[in-house]
Amino acid sequence: MLPVYRTFPLFSRLFLAGFGALALASCDSDDETSPIYNLSKDGSNVFVLNEGQYGTPNGEVSLFSKTSRSVIDNSTFRTVNQRDLGDVVQSMLVVDEQGYVVVNNSKKVEVINLRTFAAVATVTGLEQPRYAIAAAAGKVYISEWVALGGTGRVAVLDTRTNTITKTIAVGRQPEGMLLANGKVYVANSDENTVSVINPATDVVEATLPVQDGPTSLVQDQTGAIWVLCGGITRYGTTAPYPVLSSTPANLIKLNTTTPAASLVLPFTSGGASELRLNSTKTQLYYRYRGAVYQMSTGAAALPTTPLIRRSFYGFNIDPADNTIYGSIAPYSGTGKFIRYQPTGTAIDSFNVSLLPNGFVFY
Repeated sequence: MLPVYRTFPLFSRLFLAGFGALALASCDSDDETSPIYNLSKDGSNVFVLNEGQYGTPNGEVSLFSKTSRSVIDNSTFRTVNQRDLGDVVQSMLVVDEQGYVVVNNSKKVEVINLRTFAAVATVTGLEQPRYAIAAAAGKVYISEWVALGGTGRVAVLDTRTNTITKTIAVGRQPEGMLLANGKVYVANSDENTVSVINPATDVVEATLPVQDGPTSLVQDQTGAIWVLCGGITRYGTTAPYPVLSSTPANLIKLNTTTPAASLVLPFTSGGASELRLNSTKTQLYYRYRGAVYQMSTGAAALPTTPLIRRSFYGFNIDPADNTIYGSIAPYSGTGKFIRYQPTGTAIDSFNVSLLPNGFVFY
């Protein structure tokens, strides 16, 4: 419909202009004191990370309410901050009421007040950042690939000033990290090692041998560290980029004192990814060959039957009730996620944004 314009007398126009200015001032005052969101850290909120299209700054975070069973906002960052979040939303860390959103291709981390989702600071100068972990009080580690085929690093972020104070050289293409027993374990995905950093000194104290392609790590209820190694596939450098070599995936129960004594459970091929734990840390979950598998931490062999026969772009386990969240991500158009009972039975599904890859519970 075309807009309708009506002519007012001069006095009326001056009155309306003055009234409008007062109204705008009133609205501005309300905006300063009344945020759009006032979220409680009660486990009822789920942040869905949407990568967005590579090369464009349309990555976003969807806000899902478990209470109302609905997606509240598919552009939460833009709604609150009136600007783009960035290019390739990779991951997100929660520390108390602060969020650290890693935006890979924008080479930055957005620091967020999670109650309001207002941006607090932007940490720049990173090179292909991947994941973040709380390493110590006032300190967050951020894994960085830096450059394909080259040595990766871990950036040390001072959360009091939101500045990078140091970088620590690790292996090639560092991915997931785990804080366990006072040390930070870093999975170097383009080789077969795990770097061990002392967060008190920010120094690598050991490099542990594992299998090819470690990507994610967890610590179970007994204190044992599990490492999922996805294998490594090498491709030719010219079209049609043929596979030159490929190694299988392995799940490792790591012996940090004597790595050679670790329990190694081999897969038949590569591609296993996203190692997860349930709330009691007694069950392991991972993605492999278009399905999600579940395995007891006391098992001595890999499961042969999947829990969910569905290919996900990303998935996670809700620590409140072990509900499984899995994302479906067509490379064009709207993505969605499906929720499953711990038994693997589907509950419901919801549309989100482009390329949803992860879930953060708050």
